[in-house]
Amino acid sequence: MVENIKTFFANQSTNNLFIVTANPEIVNYATTHQAYLELINQASYIVADGTGVVKASHRLKQPLAHRIPGIELMDECLKIAHVNHQKVFLLGATNEVVEAAQYALQQRYPNISFAHHHGYIDLEDETVVKRIELFKPDYIFVGMGFPKQEEWIMTHENQFESTVMMGVGGSLEVFAGAKKRAPYIFRKLNIEWIYRALIDWKRIGRLKSIPIFMYKIAKAKRKIKKAK
Repeated sequence: MVENIKTFFANQSTNNLFIVTANPEIVNYATTHQAYLELINQASYIVADGTGVVKASHRLKQPLAHRIPGIELMDECLKIAHVNHQKVFLLGATNEVVEAAQYALQQRYPNISFAHHHGYIDLEDETVVKRIELFKPDYIFVGMGFPKQEEWIMTHENQFESTVMMGVGGSLEVFAGAKKRAPYIFRKLNIEWIYRALIDWKRIGRLKSIPIFMYKIAKAKRKIKKAK
């Protein structure tokens, strides 16, 4: 994926690169919301941000190589932007959080030109879009949570050129220091979601989507077998 992003800029395309990082919760939501499914299917790339998605791909005989956590892919993009002296727009979270995220990232990547805006906006808010257009970013990272972040990207994608656009969920909170990533052992074992549930009980309800997701995968696998 990183090489694809480097190639995108090397080719100097006027098109945009829309990346969706799909975890089981996003995939499950897409199976019950047709408009969202059609939206993410228009993305340039859909990468597996969740071990459940990788395992499901193997069960359906369409294996994905490995999981790419969205926050790590975002960080790889920032490394490219730092080397190339590019521009990055951060859109999402509260004003306090996105300001803190920009400050922290500016210290880490001084060659990047950053700008930001909080994520509490309407999808049709053209004031923010005009501000981003004037900034002419190479990357727009949208941290509004799904489905809003992908809906925002799809709504305004055609107003930008040569831009990598990606929904990054809660990554801005992590970079700001407002939230912590799971300890290494949780990430290594691909159970980062358990850690998030342990430290944020509001996520417990959202984790119900995981068994639903696996049930749907098993059901799809049975259909494939019957069709053979």
